[in-house]
Amino acid sequence: MRQIIKGIPVSGGIGIGEAIIIQPTAQITTDITGEDAKRAILNARENTIKMLDEFIKSETPEVAGILKAHKLMVEAIVNEALEEVKKGQGAIAAINSVVDKYVKLLKDSGSSLIQLRVDDLIDIKNVLIENLTRKKVTHIKKESIAVLKDIHPSQLLRYKRQGIAGIVSERGSYTSHVAIIARNLGIPAVFGVKNATETLRNGDLIIVDGFSGEVLVNPDKSTVESYKAKKKTFTKFAQLFEKTKNEPAITLDGHRVLVTANIGNEDDLNTALINGCDGVGLFRTEFYYLSRQTLPSSEEFSRIIKKLANKLEEKPLTIRLLDVGGDKPLPYLPSPKENNSFLGLRGIRYLFKYRELLKSQLQAIITASKQGNLRIMAPMVSTIEEIRELKEEIKKISPEAEKNLKFGIMVEVPSILFMLDNIIGEVDFLSIGTNDLTQYLFAVDRTSEEVSHLYDDMHPAVLRAINEITKHAHKKEITIDVCGELASNPIAVPILVGLGINELSVSPTSIPLVKWIIQNISYEDSKRFVRKVLALENGQEVREEARKFLQGYLGKDIPW
Repeated sequence: MRQIIKGIPVSGGIGIGEAIIIQPTAQITTDITGEDAKRAILNARENTIKMLDEFIKSETPEVAGILKAHKLMVEAIVNEALEEVKKGQGAIAAINSVVDKYVKLLKDSGSSLIQLRVDDLIDIKNVLIENLTRKKVTHIKKESIAVLKDIHPSQLLRYKRQGIAGIVSERGSYTSHVAIIARNLGIPAVFGVKNATETLRNGDLIIVDGFSGEVLVNPDKSTVESYKAKKKTFTKFAQLFEKTKNEPAITLDGHRVLVTANIGNEDDLNTALINGCDGVGLFRTEFYYLSRQTLPSSEEFSRIIKKLANKLEEKPLTIRLLDVGGDKPLPYLPSPKENNSFLGLRGIRYLFKYRELLKSQLQAIITASKQGNLRIMAPMVSTIEEIRELKEEIKKISPEAEKNLKFGIMVEVPSILFMLDNIIGEVDFLSIGTNDLTQYLFAVDRTSEEVSHLYDDMHPAVLRAINEITKHAHKKEITIDVCGELASNPIAVPILVGLGINELSVSPTSIPLVKWIIQNISYEDSKRFVRKVLALENGQEVREEARKFLQGYLGKDIPW
């Protein structure tokens, strides 16, 4: 039966193939006990680490970073499971009890973003138990579409090696680790498709449109041919923007937009440089703090910053102060239990509470700022008092810091929108974090399957907010950039250019595409187009108009 079902588009691309319904793994009842249990757990650890190491070697830096964190979790889970075996538990029961304990602790923390870590723990548990029992993993036919209730990173990486064409999942969100991996691997994926494993059948012909979130079931021949052409066009475009990635992003009528990178570590920066970045618009410092058991010294962190700055030469390096707390607690500092960590102690609030941590990071950045290309950025700012207090801390460390260091804030809390007239004189630049700004504007937890459909960063409400921020920035002639997921969205690029955004900071792998789109559109036409979309009523209307606009410049068969 022909039908179209909708979900959340989490990884762009077109996948065409036969559906294979993958049911959850049946619970194993026979356990391994005694000395055999210890040996089985140690063997499972060895095989799991070996598998992760193989993936780490072959995948992108962003994927490798997630998997390295998984390795640390494996070691911690196994060590505790061995202690449970000493107390008389079987191998499977021991792993289950350790993981279940951590899952409960995480869920009790009240954070919704913590679901990402819960998913990782469950993935590791499943892999360890597979290795314990030597259970055969599901093999799928090449060019098929996997349809599941839920999918985890290790599954996706295995299916990629088997030649999967696309993913349809009942659960999951755009910001989940498995979604990030799908985007890095270029596997089209649609999540949040209700009752997919019951509605679809093995052998159904499926088209997964990772751009629109549509799943077409048993389409007619002409529809299949149309989507094949779309897929071919996307491949052709990929070849085109690969050729122009090292050229500046200048519109057809001569307007320059910087395309910088969001990075978490040196590997990300290497990828960004290869792809022609104009600098770093967001260095997430959390990577270096969350992956340790002790606080890195100021000198140590300063060396890391200098190394990145040297690689960039004269290009800017924007360092976001540590954005932890709530869903990202540091292992060596206490974090209070909060009912809603999105509205709790995170970002600059966390740093003000743990003042020595703030001072250590500021000292590292100020020491490294003699490189001359550094910018410092504060996350989760909600008042002008926080900005002034932070600037005072910088002056206490070095009254001369302002000469070498530009200062800006993330605009992600709605209160900032209504204080821009006052705030604009306190900063050198503004950076719009569209992920958090969108969820705060709509009061929506973007990781919740129940309400994530309301999260829409292309809704006119979000675009009007960006427009207001941009107008204030232009009035005072300060730089304004966007560093959220919206900046990497191909159909959003003309809107952001038309709004007057000076810089788009995107994932390292998205740089060539974003630069190519800018190179092939008109700035003046984009400005006129923006006036039209700001008057629309919903995100779907915006997307439709944005596609029409891009089709006029790039050709009628654009795949987005």
